[in-house]
Amino acid sequence: MRIDIPAFLASLRFLVEGWLGIFAVMAVIIAVIYALGKLTSGRE
Repeated sequence: MRIDIPAFLASLRFLVEGWLGIFAVMAVIIAVIYALGKLTSGRE
């Protein structure tokens, strides 16, 4: 079995981009939930 180092490094780039995208979407969802909670808290 032989490991193709350049292909492995290229796939790591896609892996990191995918995880960054997932965390960015999660951050947006958390921010929206937090903002909705503040806007609809019912405190006056």
